[in-house]
Amino acid sequence: MPSNLETSRLFNLYAELLLLHSKDEKLAALLSGASYRMRNYSIEILSLDKKELAELFRPEVIKVLTELSATGTIEALDELIQLTPQGLFDMMRIKGLGGKKLSILWTQAKIDSIDTLLKACKANVISKLPGFGEKSQDNILKSIEAYHSNETRFHYASVADIAINLVSSLRKFFRSQLISLCGEIRRQSTTVERLEIIAAIRSERFKDKALRKFIPIHMSGVAETKAQTLDEVPVTIYHTTKAGFYYELFKRTGNTAHVEKVIENLKAKTNFKTEEAIYTAAGLPFILPEMREDVAEWNFSKSGDNLVTAEGIKGVVHNHTTWSDGVDPLSDFVQACEQRKYEYVVISDHSKNAHYAGGLKEDKVLKQLQEIDKLNKKLAPFRIFKSIECDILVSGELDYGEDILKLFDLVIISVHQLLKMNEEKATRRLIKAIENPYATILGHMTGRQLLIRPGYPVNFKKIIDACAANNVVIEINANPYRLDMDWSHIPYALKKGVMIAVNPDAHSIGEIDNIRWGIAASRKGGLTKDMTWNAMSLQQVERWLHNK
Repeated sequence: MPSNLETSRLFNLYAELLLLHSKDEKLAALLSGASYRMRNYSIEILSLDKKELAELFRPEVIKVLTELSATGTIEALDELIQLTPQGLFDMMRIKGLGGKKLSILWTQAKIDSIDTLLKACKANVISKLPGFGEKSQDNILKSIEAYHSNETRFHYASVADIAINLVSSLRKFFRSQLISLCGEIRRQSTTVERLEIIAAIRSERFKDKALRKFIPIHMSGVAETKAQTLDEVPVTIYHTTKAGFYYELFKRTGNTAHVEKVIENLKAKTNFKTEEAIYTAAGLPFILPEMREDVAEWNFSKSGDNLVTAEGIKGVVHNHTTWSDGVDPLSDFVQACEQRKYEYVVISDHSKNAHYAGGLKEDKVLKQLQEIDKLNKKLAPFRIFKSIECDILVSGELDYGEDILKLFDLVIISVHQLLKMNEEKATRRLIKAIENPYATILGHMTGRQLLIRPGYPVNFKKIIDACAANNVVIEINANPYRLDMDWSHIPYALKKGVMIAVNPDAHSIGEIDNIRWGIAASRKGGLTKDMTWNAMSLQQVERWLHNK
């Protein structure tokens, strides 16, 4: 039975193909909306009966779900797939090209591949098509460039567990602990090109047919084995000796600059029994794998015990409920946080300017605050903080006036619209918002989406300086597609005394656990527990907010 994520992808594809082939637009809209919601449901949609489905979806959507549940497929979708050239599926991965625009490109300009689209843009053909124009053409060119630069990379969150399970399986198969992740995946980089593994196992042993149950194997030489997981993630396995295992593991984990700086201080380069012994021989403290980027590690304490951990997070900050664009009711979401043993939660639905996300107008703000008051009385000592993700307008002003802003315990400020800004304009816009006395946390600083869009350019030092001057916390948005602000700016923030909040930006109960990815990124930049805002206890946060 397909999972919620798989069903969501099928529905999204079905919606896009309906538009591409100029079919049922109403059904396309319903499928698209259902696709968005079901990604975040904690219950398995296809396990529900018709009565339960009726509480969540329209009859047209239920009909499709019922067919998928009964047959494992959607016949109408299969027919549309057969009618669609392969190149158009590739074009769907270009940002800004939905079904309607693809239909125009295909039917009117006879464009059915990324290559022909690129040529048409360069020949100024796209700008003359209805619904496009020069600006759209320029954006498509940039999106194609981004697509080509990112098409071989994966989000860390999408492959982390695959990598961990693969190493575990290989260790069991070969009955050896001298097998480990290395490279970007071991450094927990925000995106990775492939899984890299080092093994003190001869390459010949990887010819065993039984091993193919774990991964398809391609022998490429004595030193390396090329492979691919069942999820089509490329794998490179490096082979070494038992005596040389830890030195090779060290060399293949850190980036080039980090490894060279350590090696400069080494005399012997073999027969190390641990990685710790390598750093000791180089006269250096042991540096955790995730930090070996030649950025934050050289000023890092010897033990590493002070780095933030997932277990050290006391509260869940930056969350959305059904009051705006979340999928879980407020009471359910709060109870899920309490069940996970957190001490507090910050509810921050969208402000009114984010109308596309069900942003709260003033009257709805007041109603939500009343519901929070009732829940706080019921759930004490657990605490729900009243907050909002308040839009930063183009002027740098916030979305509400003082009469509403003063009602919240804290305010998260974020940019969501009109993202095309130069560095000067973006920096000025953010600083003005940071200087608002009600601003508490700066959300996703650049608006980036990893492997999709780079975000607007800002002067990081000026932004961090402004946060320091105004006692504003900076968010590491833990959504694995954002991880914004980038971890590489953490050292400067710590130098300036700016606290960091590791926030899931959860739109469902399941996304509370996004915190895991934010912690991984934060540790790369050397974020310490004492400088992590939501590693503070409830009492400490209440005191901090009172002083603010």
